Amino acid sequence: MRLALIGDVHLQFDAVDVRRLDEGDYDAVLFVGDLAGYRDAGLEVARVMARLRTPAFFMPGNHDGVHLLHLGAETIEGAYGSHVLQRLFAPTQAPRCDALAAALSPIVMVGYSHHEVGDGARRVSLIGARPHSQGGGGIHFRHHLATRFGVRSEEDSIARLKQLVDDAPNEELVFLAHNGPKGLGARRHDIFGCDFRAAEGDWGDADLAAAIAHAQDRGHRVRAVVAGHMHHRLRGGGQRIWQVRKNGVLYVNAARVPRIERRDGEVRRHHVELRLDLPEPSAASVSTRD
Repeated sequence: MRLALIGDVHLQFDAVDVRRLDEGDYDAVLFVGDLAGYRDAGLEVARVMARLRTPAFFMPGNHDGVHLLHLGAETIEGAYGSHVLQRLFAPTQAPRCDALAAALSPIVMVGYSHHEVGDGARRVSLIGARPHSQGGGGIHFRHHLATRFGVRSEEDSIARLKQLVDDAPNEELVFLAHNGPKGLGARRHDIFGCDFRAAEGDWGDADLAAAIAHAQDRGHRVRAVVAGHMHHRLRGGGQRIWQVRKNGVLYVNAARVPRIERRDGEVRRHHVELRLDLPEPSAASVSTRD
């Protein structure tokens, strides 16, 4: 089974990408989120993505379904424990997410959801983790999560994700998230390490880590965990470790930003190919030239 992983899009996806991915004969395309930019909702790009003939799944990131002021409120008020502006902006998130889902269709927008990938010979359960993650501990966009998913706390999120695992009909699992799980390193260049604070730190999500551990405890084979959010190019210079294998699970950060690079008159497009080979899956960076 071969899956194409597209990192944080940030408006960089066009008709050439549609053609190349469809020609790649992938079983599915997984988008880890942040389709939008800081000021653009990304609906036009979503409509281009919707032309894919290959089955595709999209995990909303912290830029998706929100506007700049709302994102700022989540970032600032979340750090100081105040939620006044968050509550003010929260009602606009649901219709924005609905508009994005409509523009993406037939691509499936995931989040606290279960899906199946593959054919009759081999099927893998795809678990859509918590949408709109910003990482760094706790949960963001809590008012939207409470209204749409009944999730009001990190404990609620853990319970919801564990239930998805328990309901999964297949032994093999792949988790699709925006931000990765806690526990994979606290250095700035680690796969989900913080590179924008002097103290560094593990920026992963505890609820996702708990769900993965629960899946393994229940006897599921967690083949891969696919996420992004923490860009490969580090602030202050350097490159992030983008794949890690731990306890039999392959963790992949697909957030190469920008994913379309134009240098010296040449255009290169990047994605990750995930092969769910037995006994071990593998991930490789794919770069194509226009």
